[in-house]
Amino acid sequence: MSAQIRLLEVPYDSGCRDVRLGAGPTALVAAGAAQRLARHGAVVDHGRIRLAANPGPTVEAAAGAEVMRLVAQDVAAHAGHLPVVLAGNCGATLGVVAGLRALAPERCVAVLWFDAHGDLQTPATSATGFFDGMSLAMTTGRCWEELAASVPGHAPLPDDRTVLVGGHQVDEAERRLLDGPGPTWLTVADVRAGRAGSVLDRVAAHADAVHVHVDLDVHDTSLPPANSFAAPGGLTPDEVRATVLDAVARLPLASATVASWDPTHDVDDRMRDAALGLLELLGAPAPTR
Repeated sequence: MSAQIRLLEVPYDSGCRDVRLGAGPTALVAAGAAQRLARHGAVVDHGRIRLAANPGPTVEAAAGAEVMRLVAQDVAAHAGHLPVVLAGNCGATLGVVAGLRALAPERCVAVLWFDAHGDLQTPATSATGFFDGMSLAMTTGRCWEELAASVPGHAPLPDDRTVLVGGHQVDEAERRLLDGPGPTWLTVADVRAGRAGSVLDRVAAHADAVHVHVDLDVHDTSLPPANSFAAPGGLTPDEVRATVLDAVARLPLASATVASWDPTHDVDDRMRDAALGLLELLGAPAPTR
């Protein structure tokens, strides 16, 4: 029986549809995202999140939380499907993991969070107030607790099931957390030194499945940059794919998010093609991966 994939398009950036990072999901679908996911025989069902209004960035937190709720509801409504979410903002992953938990509360899903940034800022530590920069902090229960609780199925993700992969532009507060009691930090240097396997072995001891979250700015800016927040010093597409393969060799893939691509920053479609290649990998059967 063919695998079933739910390709969910979430074309919003800070509540605005199809602009900046929100243009990435639509562009990936137009470039053949569904076909790449289906290349190994999966049946792909395509859906799209729609906010009731387009409120704009003045209510960024409210719009971001509504996106999370809608994503969680969509995931929970498609039991038996592998959710693959194309998102403008990283916060969509909170909704994916919540939706998985609503379907099966007993599951222990780990999250590999590929990102140039820590996304572990809080209202107390953020210098900008950028809501999406708090998305991993929110997912792990460090801020916006009441807002997160409004997402069906949400529960704080334990640190022993959380790995920041490739983070190379983190602030001091995030660095103290990652170097201390917080989530595991698998740095670019760690990946290149071959330390991913031992980290993933430890995570696999606490989990029975894995969600792969890839903010495309985890890639080095030589690719070229995925968005205006990208910074030099990131991973190559091969390193991202190899780390994903290491993870799914240890744990079944529960779901995935590919986020934060602004097509206006691309050159010769190189970042787009890296994203499509990653989607093809995610859509492959486990032995093929």
